[in-house]
Amino acid sequence: MQIYFSYRPGSRLFINHFLLLVLLFIAGISKAQLNDSIAPDGYIVFKYPGGQKSSEGTMKNGKPDGYWKTYYEDGLIKSEGNRVNYQLDGVWKFYDDSSHLQVTIEYKNDRKNGLKTTFHKDETIAENFVDDVKQGNTTYYYPDGKVRMYVPFENGLEQGISKEYAKDGTVITYIEYKKGFMVSRERINRKDRNGLKQGRWKFFFDSGLVKLDGVYKDDKRNGYFKEYDENGQLLTVKKYQNDVEVLEAPELASLSVKTDYYPTGQVKTVASYNGDEPEGVRREYAVDGKIIAGYIFHQGKMTGEGIVDEEGTKDGPWKEYYEDGSVRSVGTYDKGNRVGEWKFYYPNGKLEEQGKYNKKGKTDGTWDWYYEDGTLQREQSFINGLEDGEYLENDEAGKLIVKGQYADGLEEGEWTYDFGQYKETGNYHGGLRNGKWKSYFADGTPRFEGEFIDDNMNGKVTWYWPNGKIRETGSYLNGSREGDWSSFEEDGSPTIIISYKGDVEKRYDGVVIKPPFTE
Repeated sequence: MQIYFSYRPGSRLFINHFLLLVLLFIAGISKAQLNDSIAPDGYIVFKYPGGQKSSEGTMKNGKPDGYWKTYYEDGLIKSEGNRVNYQLDGVWKFYDDSSHLQVTIEYKNDRKNGLKTTFHKDETIAENFVDDVKQGNTTYYYPDGKVRMYVPFENGLEQGISKEYAKDGTVITYIEYKKGFMVSRERINRKDRNGLKQGRWKFFFDSGLVKLDGVYKDDKRNGYFKEYDENGQLLTVKKYQNDVEVLEAPELASLSVKTDYYPTGQVKTVASYNGDEPEGVRREYAVDGKIIAGYIFHQGKMTGEGIVDEEGTKDGPWKEYYEDGSVRSVGTYDKGNRVGEWKFYYPNGKLEEQGKYNKKGKTDGTWDWYYEDGTLQREQSFINGLEDGEYLENDEAGKLIVKGQYADGLEEGEWTYDFGQYKETGNYHGGLRNGKWKSYFADGTPRFEGEFIDDNMNGKVTWYWPNGKIRETGSYLNGSREGDWSSFEEDGSPTIIISYKGDVEKRYDGVVIKPPFTE
């Protein structure tokens, strides 16, 4: 007797890791259990209507066990893998109809445990699973095998710091995820059109910790470079000017203190020096002994101007300077706390940030941040140091990319995100996603829609392909998949239906088999 399967000739279905399981259970195995002519134990071969071998493997007690293979009608292998005690175990491999390896998945106890690797023409994706749930880093590779990006996952959601790499291995983007959503992105290690390093550059240990951090201007080191050990401890701080190290280290030098007096004998000035250069604090006194002025010097250059008392506490109006003498910040201190309005500037004199501090030294009211060209970057409100009120963030072109509300330091109400490749919108309550959330591709095509309760997915959720067709749809119950989940190809044709209970796969269906059995 032969069992025949009907397939769509030339199909290039994306091979789902459950495809073989479905074929075996729904077709061969179900029939074997119903037909006494199929031996419940031993080696067995299933065939297409034309007589070509479609699958082969070992049966035990009427169930598949051991190593199984399935084939396309032209004889090329479609999938292969092992079972132990009837459960998927070890590495399973899936191929396209040209015999190219498309997916490998590691199983243990019938669940994905270990690495799932997907091979595309332009990239390779490696995902880690523990009991069917994504954990750890998902890594994207360039065609030459070098890492393009990795994204950390925690309990199935993006969580933590992601890094994107250029083809030469340089980290070029720092991305932070929170519970499945992108919350920040920092561009680093960039070069201009002439190939010159510009702006902040960071170099990393293999562990991901920062090894070296500094700023380049026209491919030359300028300013301070901080070097760290593999545990994140600061080792050295070196200063560069036009790529030449400034060898003097005033903080390690032995400073001398010089005091000047009024003719009446009262102290007039007290200042510290490194050789002939002022270094550290300089104080000026009135005849009655009151401090009336103060300055801070570094390598002979004034970096701060304002009163510093005998205990080193700043008080009254203050100005802070960059090493070239340009103003860095302007504001007022009260017993060491910043109070009232403060403004911070870029070295070119453009406003970088402005806002107010309350009497306790905590941010209060509306604060504004600007890009170096003067474009508004961010507008945010605070009450007693906590975010409270509207939050607005723009990209360098002035386009709004984030909009939302805070209450007592937590996201509240409707938020929208636009990070270029996709957009998201939804509601928070107490810093947790609640209600309906939607995501869109850059052209406005739906990308995702679903409901949340206290940051847990709940109810029906749907993911879409860029062409608008449904990619996957199903339901969650308090963060766990429940009921039937359906997956589709980009052309809308179904690939598989998986039934869940308590986030555990219980049943597989959805592969078209017609007729299911022919004797």
